[in-house]
Amino acid sequence: MENITIGEKYVCRPVGASKPVIGVVEKLYVNTALIVVSSCEEEDQVQVEACNRRMIVSFNKIFTQTNVA
Repeated sequence: MENITIGEKYVCRPVGASKPVIGVVEKLYVNTALIVVSSCEEEDQVQVEACNRRMIVSFNKIFTQTNVA
């Protein structure tokens, strides 16, 4: 996905999460992005907190841009 923008919010599935999350892109790498998770399912809450709400996402696991709060 070439149109990923730092500071924008996306629905994605980071490494270690069992369900999609909503997160803001903080940094872009070659094939991945670092996101700050703003919303996730209850079953992923422990994993998200263990990562200090920052998780790595492969570009092919970033699904859509969102304006959800």
